[in-house]
Amino acid sequence: MKKQILSASLLVAAISAQAQMNYKPINDTLKIQLIEDINLHKTGNPNVAKPLSTKSNLTVMETPQPIAIVTHEIIEQQQAKQLSDVLQNVNGLYITSSRGNSQDSFGGRGFSLGNDNIFKNGTRINSGVFPEVSGLERVEVLKGANAMLYGNTAAGGIINMVTKKPRFNFGGSVGFSAGSWNSYKPTVDFYGPLTDNVAFRVNGAYETADSFRDQVSSEKYYFNPSFLFNLGEKSQLIVEADYLRNDFTPDFGVGSITHADLSYSLNDQVGKNVFFGTDWQYQSVEQASTNITFNHQLSTNWTLNAVASYQNYTKDYFSSERVQWGYIKNNASVDPTRLAWVRPFNKTYNEQNYGSAQVNINGEFNTGKINHKVLFGADADYSQADSYAYTLSSTNNVLYLDDASTWGSVAMPSATANTKNRINTRRVGAYAQDFISLTKQWKVIAGLRWSYIENMPTINTKFSTGEKKLLDNTGTSDQAFSPKVGVVYMPNENMSVFATYTNSFAANSGETSSELQSINTTGTAAEVLAQVQSISRQGIKPTTIDQYEIGLKKNIWDNALAFNISLYQIDYNNFYQSYWYQNASGAIVTPDSNLKEFAGKMRSRGVEVDITGNPTKNISLIGGFSYNNSVYLDTPEKGYVEKQRLVRTPATTANASVFYKFTEGNIKGLKIGAGAYFIGNRLAGWNDSKSTVITRNGVSRSFELEDYVTVNATIGYEWNKFSLQGKIGNIFDTENYNVHENYSVNPITPRNYYFTLTYKL
Repeated sequence: MKKQILSASLLVAAISAQAQMNYKPINDTLKIQLIEDINLHKTGNPNVAKPLSTKSNLTVMETPQPIAIVTHEIIEQQQAKQLSDVLQNVNGLYITSSRGNSQDSFGGRGFSLGNDNIFKNGTRINSGVFPEVSGLERVEVLKGANAMLYGNTAAGGIINMVTKKPRFNFGGSVGFSAGSWNSYKPTVDFYGPLTDNVAFRVNGAYETADSFRDQVSSEKYYFNPSFLFNLGEKSQLIVEADYLRNDFTPDFGVGSITHADLSYSLNDQVGKNVFFGTDWQYQSVEQASTNITFNHQLSTNWTLNAVASYQNYTKDYFSSERVQWGYIKNNASVDPTRLAWVRPFNKTYNEQNYGSAQVNINGEFNTGKINHKVLFGADADYSQADSYAYTLSSTNNVLYLDDASTWGSVAMPSATANTKNRINTRRVGAYAQDFISLTKQWKVIAGLRWSYIENMPTINTKFSTGEKKLLDNTGTSDQAFSPKVGVVYMPNENMSVFATYTNSFAANSGETSSELQSINTTGTAAEVLAQVQSISRQGIKPTTIDQYEIGLKKNIWDNALAFNISLYQIDYNNFYQSYWYQNASGAIVTPDSNLKEFAGKMRSRGVEVDITGNPTKNISLIGGFSYNNSVYLDTPEKGYVEKQRLVRTPATTANASVFYKFTEGNIKGLKIGAGAYFIGNRLAGWNDSKSTVITRNGVSRSFELEDYVTVNATIGYEWNKFSLQGKIGNIFDTENYNVHENYSVNPITPRNYYFTLTYKL
């Protein structure tokens, strides 16, 4: 009841605060940089926009790369609750896993998109959290490799969340949402001028919810104030703060079953509501960041953009984890004839302090009849990441799958801080790009980036002795050049055909040696280890990743719809694994996990098709389809198993949504909509290597997940300044899972209901 009272109190306070806003700006004629692209929001056509994420002045149509933009109108129409809901509108993106239900991990084109691929307002942000979406103006996705602009990002794409910005006219909204499993969420959004040259905006949200999963709950706080300063006719400063706290129950789902032959399967012997954790486990995440953006018009054709950002991220975690059922034969206290799980516990504390800065200069000039749109930029960042490990008291905690009486909670183990590892990372990059119009129809683009990344040696602290030391073989430094070249043919302003090549890189840890083939593995383990320790070693160079892509962008239906198609191939040229050998008894031995050997290449091929826009003033339409085939190739005798699909990568994805708003007649203001999302077959577990084929007698470490479709429907009504929307999610109550490796098997959300009441100020 206290949570419901708090939600209602925030709503009343928001309305009262708005009633006191009586200031009227003297004028609003100052020249400021536009935060929103008017054409984008009017037509819903992303091809007419100039996305923030490209750092340049090129439109989506001019940029030879697939770009998806999901605006706040779509987010609000669909009543999206999580970033994963928003990204269902982007074909080719998908959830790879939801480990412990603590965050959604995304993938694209066969690559996992981690911390290096998630951005907010153009700067990297820690991805270990569920972002709040009510404060977003839009979400931009640059598909494929983006190393020329952002350095060592995974080749699947980057996701950039753009927050709502201040305005020089008063407005905003207050809202209240409620839904299944005691979900309640009030939101506020105020904006307006403070003076002729200063504007503000304040976004906030509070959310509390239980779950269809027993004993699972969450609570979230979000606050996002921002200020815009016009510093004369040509300069503008935006200062933003962003605070998010999320407290929730870690949940590793229903688990998987390891059968007697070591094969894996989903646990289908319990309901999707069954929770195998304890009643005390918790995770608390806080994320606070500040962004300062400076925009300056250097001249008619030249602009400067500079961004500085600081972020603090903390995660306090204590939970049972890794739900893995099996026939346990090496534990005298467990019945080996029954499916059992010895429930483990883990406590960690993580903190990251991250600072970054970037400067971008855009300009346009002619050399004779040839037009140039150029970008010059540089960026740098520094990260200090601390991770604390704890020693826990022992627990007697055996659960049997066939006996629900063993599933209950136990007392929280005592925990003592054991060690702290500090990893300091710094990156520096400089880049230049030229978009050259040879003729009105033919354009070429060329860009180049130099990147340097250094992971300083890990600093290990033992709390029991106070000893502090640098861990061996933990420091690395790499540099790389990342080119991008392409050609664009634009027969008119509503059509673009492109072909590009771009190169990116991925840093590698560990060492390798040119003398691996000379190691004699017929002796004892000690003799082999002596050889391993005596050979010369070299650091592993960054892996190069080559991407080739062709595509078509076409505006149709009087430019109100964007139709885009692209075909790509991405070659990941060097995967490494720890050096191993098979001893005389047939066992696999890894004498030094830091010594690596070549394990194979990976190739990703695919096609993506999407259509987006508002064909009439009443209809909003989004649709897409993707196909991807990501496999290991050219693997050596001891490498990965060839032509096996990469785990957690669906072959196909598809999405469709349509919304209709009645603007005339007796039902003026009525809104209806529907959406569907399809994920194809995919593999869970791990990909097989030649060593695991030996140790597991040919039994695969992966297992298949079936495809699935979820369907949603919405209905709403607008009257004066009020709006009421209702939504039914997963109408047909589809059952499926997000799986991390083989131990976090989380059911997708079943049929659910949600409504939102909004008052526009």
